[in-house]
Amino acid sequence: MIVPGIMLVVLAAGGLLMRAGLAAYASGLARSKNAAGELMRSVCDLCVATVAFWAVGAAILLQRANGTFGIKPTLLLGWGLSDASSAGTAAACFFFAVMVLIASGIVSGALAERSRFSAVCAASALMGGLLIPVIGHWAWFGWLQNLGFIDVGGAAVLHMTGGVCAAVGVVFVGPRAGKYNRDGSANGIPGHSVPLVVLGVTLMVAAWVPYVAGASLRNGAGRLDEDAVVAMAAFNVLVAGASGGAAALVLGRLRYGKPDVFLTSSGALGGLVAISASAPVVGSLAAAVIGALAGVIVPTATVWLDLRWHLDDPSGGVAIHGVGGLWGTLAAGVFAPVGWAERFGRIAHQITGILVILVTVAVVSGLVFAGMKAVVGLRSKEADEYDGLDLAEHDINAYPDFQQTMIKSYHLREA
Repeated sequence: MIVPGIMLVVLAAGGLLMRAGLAAYASGLARSKNAAGELMRSVCDLCVATVAFWAVGAAILLQRANGTFGIKPTLLLGWGLSDASSAGTAAACFFFAVMVLIASGIVSGALAERSRFSAVCAASALMGGLLIPVIGHWAWFGWLQNLGFIDVGGAAVLHMTGGVCAAVGVVFVGPRAGKYNRDGSANGIPGHSVPLVVLGVTLMVAAWVPYVAGASLRNGAGRLDEDAVVAMAAFNVLVAGASGGAAALVLGRLRYGKPDVFLTSSGALGGLVAISASAPVVGSLAAAVIGALAGVIVPTATVWLDLRWHLDDPSGGVAIHGVGGLWGTLAAGVFAPVGWAERFGRIAHQITGILVILVTVAVVSGLVFAGMKAVVGLRSKEADEYDGLDLAEHDINAYPDFQQTMIKSYHLREA
């Protein structure tokens, strides 16, 4: 049998495919004039969030001195990872760094096509250096875990945190130009590449299995041996994702008369997010139900947030990760394999954790975005948004052989 440290590294490395999926998904949902910029933001987010976690985040997440907040000095800048005796800690640091990257990538897609590049960099540093480490410590090692809170794979710690941070960022940045009319109606702004979207979803499904299996091995059900934990989590993830996609497919057929590729994709991702909290501790039937309900809840929330709340989120990350993570966290208590008396207690613990995380993330990210808006600004220039951020921020087109490089906004630049 592979030793747990090596298994954890291998599973986490598989989870890095999530970043490729997120990049393809967000780029496909952006217009072609912003596609290269979205890919650049994904690369930047990976780099900044990793460095922030290495510098300080790991020291916050893995400390044991305090159940609320503390810092382990030997993990600052990786100082304590220099010899063979620290191999287990290094494996844990690598695994949690990958989990941080999954969460930080949610924000850049939500702010696509109109935010400044610096806004994404700041959000990445915030997620990797502070928010995910603090909340992860609470849920996996600190006071929320001691309370009885369950979130094996990060439905709340990673996905709901990323979704709430993205929602706050969307509020501060505002909608894309032309998205909403004066009468409150919304205009559709389709992305440029359906193939990239579906490729991204497929890559994320492939990555979700090892990522949640690794989380289950690291944080999960001690009542089972390691092989059983990994196998049960992997199968439940696949079942939940497929159930979410199937439910969304039926929803699209009933609502619009035809199967909708975007609804089906968001339903599948919602199912994957929702099962992350409880993959190794529920049966496959419960996993299918959790995923199927997510496949209805998440696409409905996507439409509702757009049309009712006017949250312009091109990637749908607020609904997929925020709402899907909330449902999955609650479902971990609802479908817990315990008696009814204990089940109500589990549900209460889950609700407590949800409320704490929602308030903490909203307040902290709100302060950061408000400060940035006041000091350096969050919104790109109107002319840059019109021409596309590929040209304005990177002097490049994603498809130079097919796009005509042409400035059309001189009247906006007062040239």
